[in-house]
Amino acid sequence: MQYYIANWKANKSLEEATDWMKLFLKMDLSSLSSETKIIIAPPAPFLLPLKTLSHNQKIISFAVQDVSRYEKGNYTGELSAASLCGIAEYVIVGHAERRSLFHEDEKILQAKVENAQKYGLTPIYCIRADTDIVPRSVSIVSYEPLFAIGTGRNENPRQVLRIKQGLKLPDGTAFLYGGSVNRANASLYLATNEISGFLIGAASLDPTAFYQTLTAH
Repeated sequence: MQYYIANWKANKSLEEATDWMKLFLKMDLSSLSSETKIIIAPPAPFLLPLKTLSHNQKIISFAVQDVSRYEKGNYTGELSAASLCGIAEYVIVGHAERRSLFHEDEKILQAKVENAQKYGLTPIYCIRADTDIVPRSVSIVSYEPLFAIGTGRNENPRQVLRIKQGLKLPDGTAFLYGGSVNRANASLYLATNEISGFLIGAASLDPTAFYQTLTAH
């Protein structure tokens, strides 16, 4: 399976998000391999309306960009895993921006993974280096070097593979790359046959650029 995850971060209004999805659905998705998994991770308020728009496209799934470490209860402003059942299938955990801006440590991230999995959400676990701890229950790992996030500077594929080797992931774990991925460099990583897709930031904000990235073989 090859994963193409569109992480919109804190971007777009509801109107902009709806326009993105309508345009994307007009593109030739039927030509994509059955091994392609498209995952859209919009701001949480847009999950349900976008899911409703795309209900006829089984190739498209949805992810929430974050989830609470708490299961449920008196946690104003938190997004519980239980509340996402039937809306999202995946959740991004451990993104470098969550670690640095919101001071999320390994204990917090482990709790988020456990809560997500309890309610049937599949974590997409982000790491910054092979020194980051990956919970053993995680089946999708995305490597995002700090220098490459939002800078337009992507990591050399050989170094990406060295990071993968250093992680010593269990067999069957999907290893993704994120960090200034676009249509010009995506094929370099896929050519290694060891990278199972991408967590895409800036290049996912435009539906045409995102489509061009996922068809850049």
